[in-house]
Amino acid sequence: MDNLATFEGPPLAGAMISFALWGITCSQTMYYFRVYPGDHRFLKALVAILFIMESVHLASVAQTVHVDFIVYKMPEKTFEALNITLGTGFFELITTIIVTAVQSFYAWRVYHLSNGHRWQKPLVTFILATSLVQLGTGLTVVAIEFMGPPVEFMRAVVPRISYSVESTMVITCDLTISISLVYFLNKMRTGFRTSENVINRLIIFSMSTGMLTGILAICQLVTYYTFPPTSELYGVFEIISGKVYVNSMLATLNSRTTVQRMFEKRTTDIIGEIFPMAQVSTNNNATETVSLRGP
Repeated sequence: MDNLATFEGPPLAGAMISFALWGITCSQTMYYFRVYPGDHRFLKALVAILFIMESVHLASVAQTVHVDFIVYKMPEKTFEALNITLGTGFFELITTIIVTAVQSFYAWRVYHLSNGHRWQKPLVTFILATSLVQLGTGLTVVAIEFMGPPVEFMRAVVPRISYSVESTMVITCDLTISISLVYFLNKMRTGFRTSENVINRLIIFSMSTGMLTGILAICQLVTYYTFPPTSELYGVFEIISGKVYVNSMLATLNSRTTVQRMFEKRTTDIIGEIFPMAQVSTNNNATETVSLRGP
């Protein structure tokens, strides 16, 4: 192999970034359960499950790096290390499931934020459909990986098509979610200065989180096709993508208190529209639980 750096470096870099992001996930998860104990049990269960999956994902990444750099002693035995490891397939499986779970959460947000709009069902259906296609093609890629060494896997036609479809669906889904949130948040404008500030803040936040995950998927797809088949550069984005999705969701949930403190007069009503199962603080330091509402 002419350039071992493109094979050795990315998994190690991805692992180090992944450890740092997991630390942020721990902090955000603890903050969520401490500040929002009154949230609906569905939200709390989702956060707990995603945190457990992220922890298992990190262990899988660590196992993969251990096998590559300790067991196979790269670069001395680089070609032996090309055989797929249990950890590699497992963390890719978990990443696929995490991305689908977080996208489903945002589909739920779009559903309630649209509040009976004529585009409500088509948009939510499209978001869920693209997310499920991503899940199916992602599972296909993981299954094929266990059928042969990664080099053969990456040169095969079927898995390359599956990988392309998976990444395209992720980008499409994230873009649709961001555009939908921005559109329906704009529809909530009342003309009052305080509420306008709240809406502007939420729009910027929704765009930034959606763009981050979308750019990550684009970088993963571009590096996959730009670099040689034996390059693992795309793996950096693949390793950290799950944690970026989870942290974006946790940041969305945890931002409620910050936004409310900045714009106290109208924030409770607005947050109630965006998070129908969320607990929000009130002016007298009591808490108000906003129940799930239909369209």
